[in-house]
Amino acid sequence: MDYLSISDGQQRSGLRLVLSAHVPGPWGESAKALLRQRGVPYHPVAQEGGGENTELVAWTGHRNAPLALYNDEPPRSRWSEMVALAERLGRGPSLVPAAIDDRMLAFGLTNEIAGEHGFAWYGRQLMLKPGHDAKGDAILSRPMYRDYFRTGDAAHAIPRLREILDRLAVQVRRQRAAGSHYLVGDTLSFADIYWAYFSQLLETYPAEKNPVPDGLRSAWGMVATALAGDYDPALIEQRDATFERHLELPMRF
Repeated sequence: MDYLSISDGQQRSGLRLVLSAHVPGPWGESAKALLRQRGVPYHPVAQEGGGENTELVAWTGHRNAPLALYNDEPPRSRWSEMVALAERLGRGPSLVPAAIDDRMLAFGLTNEIAGEHGFAWYGRQLMLKPGHDAKGDAILSRPMYRDYFRTGDAAHAIPRLREILDRLAVQVRRQRAAGSHYLVGDTLSFADIYWAYFSQLLETYPAEKNPVPDGLRSAWGMVATALAGDYDPALIEQRDATFERHLELPMRF
């Protein structure tokens, strides 16, 4: 993927999507997929994963990615804001369930996947914990640790991951029993998209489908290792069905 620099991105109008360059971060890949599904064009702008990103902070007030900047509107950084923006700017079938019960369920499930204190949050605690164990609080000077590592959350990561994955598996099997391949309802929703990309932390596609850098692939592998592979295979089967029907492979980043 060809990225604009921060300074070039500032000069553009329309939608600018700030992404961790050449890394398949699940928040960024999910945002890209939302926009593809809704037919929304954007300019990709490079962020340095784990870096200080001083130019980005000066521009947006944020150092993280993804960030969506549409014309002169305030930056959007949260997953739910990406969903709302894709719905507003896009066209074609909606990714937001029409029925209120389904809609509430989709937002709740996705927050458990992608929100603070969700699946990826606790997975990241497992990935960062070895560095903190080795270097102690001195490592908190690094932006990634400073912004995201929490000792208390790391201590409770495994039971919380199990709780979240068990509930997702219940949902998948309920849907399967009802004849649906989707997490909610009978059509593709944003919940399916977020699980498809966030599940890469649990079971990453091989390089021909997801050419993730080796170091990141190894870090993601800590999640399944910590769980001793003890999770319902229906979670991965549902993910694979979503990619087969709707999403782009190989991933390009």
